[in-house]
Amino acid sequence: MKKIITALITSLSMASTGMAAERPNVLVFFIDDLGVKDIGVNGSLFYETPHIDALANSGVNFKNAYSSHPVCSPTRASLMTGKAPQRVGITQWISGDKVSLDLSEVTIGEAFKEAGYRTGYIGKWHLGKADAVQPRHQGFEYTVAVNRAGQPGSYFYPFGSGKRLTGVPDLKDYKKGDYLTDVLTDKAIKYISQKSDKPFFLCFSHYAVHTPIQAPEELVKKYKRKRKEKFGDADYQTVPDKYKTRMLTRQENPVYAAMMENLDTNVGRVLKALKDSQMLANTIVVFTSDNGGLTFHTRSIGPTSNVPYRSGKAWTYEGGVRVPTIISWPGMIKPMKSDLRMITTDFYPTLLELCKIPLKPEQHLDGMSLKKILHGETNQALEDRFLAWTYPHRHSGGHRPSHAILLGDWKLIRFDNNEPTELYNLAKDVGEQNNVASKHPETVNELNSLLDKWLEETRQ
Repeated sequence: MKKIITALITSLSMASTGMAAERPNVLVFFIDDLGVKDIGVNGSLFYETPHIDALANSGVNFKNAYSSHPVCSPTRASLMTGKAPQRVGITQWISGDKVSLDLSEVTIGEAFKEAGYRTGYIGKWHLGKADAVQPRHQGFEYTVAVNRAGQPGSYFYPFGSGKRLTGVPDLKDYKKGDYLTDVLTDKAIKYISQKSDKPFFLCFSHYAVHTPIQAPEELVKKYKRKRKEKFGDADYQTVPDKYKTRMLTRQENPVYAAMMENLDTNVGRVLKALKDSQMLANTIVVFTSDNGGLTFHTRSIGPTSNVPYRSGKAWTYEGGVRVPTIISWPGMIKPMKSDLRMITTDFYPTLLELCKIPLKPEQHLDGMSLKKILHGETNQALEDRFLAWTYPHRHSGGHRPSHAILLGDWKLIRFDNNEPTELYNLAKDVGEQNNVASKHPETVNELNSLLDKWLEETRQ
């Protein structure tokens, strides 16, 4: 009932102002496990991503962007709700049937639907397994290829069909050799090309570049040649890290590189479709990831490297929570690089404000609008705030429960079980190699106090 009343009030407001037709489309590319260094414009020397690089150069490329959590489901809950993951009870990737995004949350999809947008969701959801909690019940009128797991059974047709959770539905009219990222892009282009008197809000949530690491064979051959040209027959180079884990010191995996090029090509296809339809100038494009790049597991080496940032997916070190983030709106947002620290929860209020939709401060409690930053202005509240994370679980990537907070140049990380507190000055040590906690006890006490207060206020 609450959602129905809210929708009615919002619709009446839109009608009275006559502004709905003037609003831009919104396209959110939500990539899975994409590391901050995995795109060329952010420093990759092995992967080739010309279309994503061009998108970054057309808008605001946030150089210090963070996911709300180091694994997928919690960050996805943050994108949908504008809340820290623990507020909605999702602090681990969802594997069982008991955890899901509660229907009482007014998702960003519902907010745009209420405002008169047609809404779509394509690809990975991972916010609950039951039929009643799928995106079509969370504000998205059109949904396709949403499975009940965190990855596809296969990137090649039939895409894991027959597997209860990882099989990707709705994709039967394809043939052997068809590749999932290409197919999802076909669906996205068809959706945005539909004629309508309503603007669209589309969350295009690629399964790539999550495991299984698979790519078209011709592209794999290309990067095998490239690796040999760059590194010869050298073995993969790794370094040890916490809890007996190891990670690559450089990007060199040919299959992952091929996945990246294919993903980039498909981002380019969607942008071209918008341009060809003369919709690009009136479309806000967001490009981001749900967590840092996959760098290691306790039993195997991950496929990418986040160097110079430490660690990767599933860790609260920088490599686990730094993500590539771009917001582009040709003609309305001037191209620039921004050093502002932003986080996943910020998308909800930012996109509402850019689209002249009333904010929902009781919903997006932990997000702050980036509108002023996108327009080249300053926002002292954004500059002064702290960012924090809690991951109170173990993970197969080697992680053990930890909590972290970042304020100014200082990053504090606290692992459970009475392990020594870690403190890093990111201005001097972005790789988090020199723990200076013993030298700055006052800073440790201040950050611990802020972290404790944040945890107390945001936990369910």
